[in-house]
Amino acid sequence: MSDATAAPGRRTLAGIGVALLGLAVVLWLDANQLPQQQTVGVGPTAGMRLVSVLLAILSLAHWVAAWRLPRQRVPVHVLTPEDPANRAALVWVLAGLLGLIAVLQLGGGFIISAAWLFVATARAFGQPLGFKSPAIGLTLAFGVYAFFTKALSLSLPAGPLERLLLG
Repeated sequence: MSDATAAPGRRTLAGIGVALLGLAVVLWLDANQLPQQQTVGVGPTAGMRLVSVLLAILSLAHWVAAWRLPRQRVPVHVLTPEDPANRAALVWVLAGLLGLIAVLQLGGGFIISAAWLFVATARAFGQPLGFKSPAIGLTLAFGVYAFFTKALSLSLPAGPLERLLLG
């Protein structure tokens, strides 16, 4: 294994686990400080508590991974100014962000803009443009939109697709 692709060591994984657990506790405590909501639906506290529980589970997974690693010193690659930058990936991510902003400003809605961000980011990470990325992006964006608007009673920018699908 080269030092550029070295896996994180025990301390790194355990440290990430501690940070994730700390973030989970902060989110849980912050959710308890929100005023009780009188709207229909679950409300934002449930979403924060769900994220908090998921972060705690992820923290536990990091600790388990750290515990299972063999005790060995893993070299860490530190980026230097001489390391090549992946400019094409950076351009794709920036295009995704700018496209998200543009679609939202032009009234395209959340689902189309979030799907575009997913496609551009997937392309930046090497996924070829095709049917798969837009299909996954639209599915995830629709799920997020439905969860936020229906379950949490929060509003996201609605465009023609949102009005067609969810009324």
